Amino acid sequence: MKRVYIGVDVGTSGCKAAAIGGDGGICGIESVRYDDSLACSGPGCYDQPAAVLRGAAFGCIRALTRGLPAGCRVDAIGLTGQMHGLVALDERLRPLRPIISCVDFRNEKQNSGIYRRAGGVEGLLEFTNNRMLASCTAGKILWMRENEPELFSRVRYIVNPKDYVRAALTGIAATDESDAAGFGVYDVKNRCWNEALLELIDLPKAVLPPVLHADQTAGTVLPEIAAALGLCPDTVVVAGAGDAVMQTVGSGAVRPGVYGVVLGSGGLIAASLDKCAHNEGARLQVYPSALRGQWVAYTGLMSVGTSVNWLRANIYAQDAADGFRRMDEQAAQVRPGCGGLLFFPALLGQRSPVDDPFARGVVAGLNPAHTKGHLYRAMLEGLALGMREVYGQLRAVAAPMQCIRISGGGAVNALWCQIFADVFQAPVQRAAEYAVCGARGAAVLASCRGDPAKAAERFAAAETDRIFMPDASRKALYDDLFALYTQVYPAARALFSGLKRFDETYGV
Repeated sequence: MKRVYIGVDVGTSGCKAAAIGGDGGICGIESVRYDDSLACSGPGCYDQPAAVLRGAAFGCIRALTRGLPAGCRVDAIGLTGQMHGLVALDERLRPLRPIISCVDFRNEKQNSGIYRRAGGVEGLLEFTNNRMLASCTAGKILWMRENEPELFSRVRYIVNPKDYVRAALTGIAATDESDAAGFGVYDVKNRCWNEALLELIDLPKAVLPPVLHADQTAGTVLPEIAAALGLCPDTVVVAGAGDAVMQTVGSGAVRPGVYGVVLGSGGLIAASLDKCAHNEGARLQVYPSALRGQWVAYTGLMSVGTSVNWLRANIYAQDAADGFRRMDEQAAQVRPGCGGLLFFPALLGQRSPVDDPFARGVVAGLNPAHTKGHLYRAMLEGLALGMREVYGQLRAVAAPMQCIRISGGGAVNALWCQIFADVFQAPVQRAAEYAVCGARGAAVLASCRGDPAKAAERFAAAETDRIFMPDASRKALYDDLFALYTQVYPAARALFSGLKRFDETYGV
């Protein structure tokens, strides 16, 4: 009987799953989109139905098992997915309310209270070595307790979306170290919930799930679920890791000087570390890796694929039948720098280099000579420039850049990959199976459970399908454009604050 391993990536806008054999080769890929499931109920409030994410994950698993050749058996399942989301579960591990999404920031008041009680940013670093992002789960927990007290009184566990899917598969609630760190109350140096901080901010430890290492077995699939999904009831489910971590190791960015860039709904740039670096000034997120003995330091942008999808839906609507082909063709005809057009990508706020959930997108330099192609290329360049800006923070704890491993759905765009190579003046290696790096990484982890050395070897050997070399003739242009890009937020910060007040007064 040939053993097969499945990895599931429960994202913000869709679910992807990959099946691999014992040699790591892909033997099946499935995906389901749920772009319209994210509902905005007010400023900063973004909810998703838990049943949609669970249904998508289960549907992908069932499709994979149906497509397996005779003589194959799923031995284990690994999970990854959006970090920071809140899923409130009752005693029977059923959701009590819609998921509070990772892009939600309704808990501004609660986060401010956490900082005040912890002694500011520097005080919080002493507890967790990380800042409390607007999206961190702990602030959402305090918001729910304050605003939905009846529901909160019925909470047994608060988990993240991929942990909810695992609980639905196994009947066991748990999380992994990376998602625990994403709550904002986990001591990443000592690898435990920080009880002193929990007491200080009055957050009950009882609602926090047990924490496992990413490659640990969390349980086996429940018999009734196994029957519905075409699995054996003894199919193992491992803990897995949050998407920022799993995408990084899954792309092969596990050695010094190799940086991972992920182009998904959001985007990140990350580096693997052999020790838990002190997070000076709370400029980064430093989380335990899916690989034992490593940490992943990362930072990123909130609106990457979200920006591109917005442009496609609203500016290129008449070309929707062609997918992105027409957009890419037009952008390719525009010269680097876009004739002085600059895009600042903060449609959903920004986390770095300044954590400001009320920052917004800016287009600067627009004139009558600019076309849709200029606007799209300026967006691609602005997103690459934004990654370069936050890379400056990452460089303080990681080795000098040798190359970039790029993955995520956006990596399909060869022009964008080349723009990254030119903006960073570094080779960009596109990961093989770049669109499912997270899911494949989760499957690899499942296949190597209990064997950390094998997992490290597998991830280090991750393959690439194309290399984009930097064009040295574009260095000066992008250096100058980068200098202009870094002036946008300081110049617009007061405007963003004014727009927030305007929206609170007149918004609907």
